[in-house]
Amino acid sequence: MQLRQLTQNEINTLTHQGCRSNEWGRVTVCDPFFADRYRDVTFIGDVELHPAETEIALGALPLPAGVYNAVVISSVIGRGAHVSNIGNYMADCSVGEKAIVRNVATIECPQPSTRGNGVEVEVLSETGGREVPIYYGLTAQQAWLIAMGRHDVGLVAQLKADIAAKTAEIKGLRTIIGAGATVVNTGYISGVEIKPRARVNGASRLVNGTVGEEAEVGTDVIAVDFITARKSLVDKAARIDHVFVGEGSCVTNGFSAHHSLIFSNCILENGESAAIFAGPYTVSMHKATLLIGGMMSMFNAGSGANQSNHLYKSGPCHHGVLERGVKLASDAYVMWPARIGAFSTVMGRHKSHPDTSSLPFSYVVENNGSTQVIPAIALGNIGIARDIDKWPRRDRRPAPATDIITYPLFNPYIGNSLVEGIDFLTQLIASQPDKAEYNCGNFTIRKSHAERGAALYRDALFNYLATTLLQRIAAGNPLSATVDCVSGEWVDAAGMTIPADMITRGIPSPGEWESLYPALEWNWVASYLLSQFDIDVNHLDNSTISDIIDKWQKINASFDAMLLADAEKEFATDSPLATGAFGLFGADTRETDFLNVRGRLAGSSLNALLTSRTRQTAYLSHSITTFLNR
Repeated sequence: MQLRQLTQNEINTLTHQGCRSNEWGRVTVCDPFFADRYRDVTFIGDVELHPAETEIALGALPLPAGVYNAVVISSVIGRGAHVSNIGNYMADCSVGEKAIVRNVATIECPQPSTRGNGVEVEVLSETGGREVPIYYGLTAQQAWLIAMGRHDVGLVAQLKADIAAKTAEIKGLRTIIGAGATVVNTGYISGVEIKPRARVNGASRLVNGTVGEEAEVGTDVIAVDFITARKSLVDKAARIDHVFVGEGSCVTNGFSAHHSLIFSNCILENGESAAIFAGPYTVSMHKATLLIGGMMSMFNAGSGANQSNHLYKSGPCHHGVLERGVKLASDAYVMWPARIGAFSTVMGRHKSHPDTSSLPFSYVVENNGSTQVIPAIALGNIGIARDIDKWPRRDRRPAPATDIITYPLFNPYIGNSLVEGIDFLTQLIASQPDKAEYNCGNFTIRKSHAERGAALYRDALFNYLATTLLQRIAAGNPLSATVDCVSGEWVDAAGMTIPADMITRGIPSPGEWESLYPALEWNWVASYLLSQFDIDVNHLDNSTISDIIDKWQKINASFDAMLLADAEKEFATDSPLATGAFGLFGADTRETDFLNVRGRLAGSSLNALLTSRTRQTAYLSHSITTFLNR
């Protein structure tokens, strides 16, 4: 729009309405100019006023466009925007079209600001060495490569240089409030960009940061050197300092995060984090819980869970890895460094720095002050089945999402872990045939647990491989594959399972990955069907397929029975573990009280989940039988 200076009549009208300026010539406007929409405003420096037309709704309150009761210094007020009740002043600010800025103490940008972009987060090691520069648009996979790819100096340097270039383009002398954004009842804002349609309501202090599109920042929040991504929430006295908050994530109820990366769909409440790399679906909701120096995803922290990253006098330079799906039970403690295998549960205190990454689905428990591992037992855990079912349904990210998340329980990364578990336990049993308990250095395993674990791992591996094969047959997809038993290591790059050599060549876009993954997974499955079970998918006959489905059905039935037995524990009216807090009117009321509150397994969501699994098995079995009989 064409800017022009005010006419004398317009200046007279503004003055009559309580407006002031020592240099009216530096106030420029766009037509149509509505002089009656500016009251009790002091203009200082170069100020641009775009048409103050129409009204904007703030909830049930209609607000006229324009500026009311404010000191405006060297700023731009966008078309249809409403600015009112600025307690101190608004300086060096650009207010977007139809934005609302109301009841704010101070808005300024006293020095050149990147608005949080380029801030280095000292993740994992608080003494540095794995720092990640953040920017608006950072993905979990980019951050994972920068933090964990330090063996490849050139790769990390290039990724950092790309972010530095983006940051240089962003640097400026304005706080920016985007189109349709709402900023109300807030204290101090300096060097911040509030993206279009974002909402800030009741924040205390926002300095050098970016609030993402459709994101929310709420009551009493203090945020410094930060980025919050699209549709994220930081609320209720949360404190974030050198933090990235990912799409659909929620940091609230007094949670304090320092030098932390928090990616998609995390929920962090009440507790504290320092130097964590929180991949998708990290959950911590308790006041006494501390997350420090750890990398995790699809993770749940119990109340009072804690870690130590200050082992020696050289400072807090230690970190740990909790593979996808790990849970820390209440009061669980781990001294870093340590690495816990996928979908394991940690109970008790562990100071021996265990590495159980080759033993997924385990219970890692404290036994007389030492760490004991019960491998594979969690394969029958109904809670894991429930988590796998609920995670995709609880995706709060706007489309298109930026982080890539591998949702299925079984994938080549987990498959590799199962193979490693089989090899580890088989060799352990063979090397110490007369031992009742094996000493594995930093942990122990009982012989009976090792034998059962190896069998369960082998069944789980076959079940995954066979399911993938049978689904391809049922769908009519080609079975030809590149069978290569040395197909390379897969990694879990912050929620995305991918071949290690592939991610270092460049992170694919979500759309590209969606088309690439099925073929990569199928080649991996075909390789391990051949190497582990002597099944060559390039030379299958009906007899082999029939044998596969018979074995697959038996294994599936066995795992379904394990899940059912685990679910039944929650509804066992004859067990004090389930009903101990029921029936306060007397023992004869306990069962009725329980059933009226909890109901029976048959009517629960767990039963619906189990039924769905059974139906899927039956449908796939029928499809394969039809294929064999055609």
